[in-house]
Amino acid sequence: MNLSLPPILYLPCFDFHNHRQRPQQLLYHLSQLGLDVIYCNVTQEKREPFLRLNDHFIICQDIDALDWDREYIMWLTHGPYVELLSRFQLPLVVGDIADASTEEFAAFAEWHDSKIAAADMVLCASEMIYQDTKGKHPYVRLIRNAADYDHFAAACNPEIEYLPHETTAKSLCGNTAPVIGFWGAVASWLDYDLIAYLAKQRPNYLFAFVGQITTSIPHPLLQTSNVLWIGNRDYSELPAFARQFDAAVIPFQIREVTRAANPVKLYEYLAAGLPVISTDLPEVRCYPHVRIGRTKEEFLQQIDEALMNDRTTEKIVKRQSVAKKESWRVRAEQIAREISFLYGKKRGNRR
Repeated sequence: MNLSLPPILYLPCFDFHNHRQRPQQLLYHLSQLGLDVIYCNVTQEKREPFLRLNDHFIICQDIDALDWDREYIMWLTHGPYVELLSRFQLPLVVGDIADASTEEFAAFAEWHDSKIAAADMVLCASEMIYQDTKGKHPYVRLIRNAADYDHFAAACNPEIEYLPHETTAKSLCGNTAPVIGFWGAVASWLDYDLIAYLAKQRPNYLFAFVGQITTSIPHPLLQTSNVLWIGNRDYSELPAFARQFDAAVIPFQIREVTRAANPVKLYEYLAAGLPVISTDLPEVRCYPHVRIGRTKEEFLQQIDEALMNDRTTEKIVKRQSVAKKESWRVRAEQIAREISFLYGKKRGNRR
């Protein structure tokens, strides 16, 4: 690894500890490979401008405290920041596209092409985004999402008798079995008609939704006794919730924004050893050991069959073996090689 690289700079989009999304995961794992990262929080705290998480990862809480005279490698996810690039000394810009700029993300469409043009390398989180981008830029790489394997694999590790936060997770999910679980954003792209159908058809199942609620949930679902809206929980608590789940679901609507989505929760569920049932998303369809429900009836049937057949030790091991190959560490290693190559190539061209 070329450790003489300038630090990677990520301008404020999300606070690092609020949600562990793609930028936080990739950048943190790059730091574990020895690349220096400065991650700027949205929340600014000028009394403590820098927090060091490890030898190579710093959270910046005062953007004015940055050294504006040094070089950085810019990690660009937020389109409007294209307009700020000229203020920095940037030998390399890495553009990362996690979502299609349509429907819920249509507001960012005006910066989409300029974000691609500004980058030296463009990373794409799904095949659909990759296919849309590869004709617009000479250096495009398909880097799907992943999971922090060790974090989630703890959920089914028999040597760990009790996980942190397990008492809380048990109390919230109750003792009802089976528990059909979900974590992630409770957003507008969830299929609430499907969720209502499942809850009505299986009143003896508990459907537990863990995650920040960012949309209006249909009122009848809020009153449904076997659907539990737990709300936002810390990332550290998710393995404890996985222990309460008997299966996990990805009940997304099928439309343009979700066809381009590569759900992080897919890899996290698999790492936790959970049976997974999803609607027919292109990015989920290609993974083994995941059940697809193309209709409401088929989705319900797949849940039933997963509960009966998919919780054996053999199948848990198979699901985890898939997730282990799809870790953030593996993704970061590929990106680090690409960055080192491109930086070396550009620096050589400048001589």
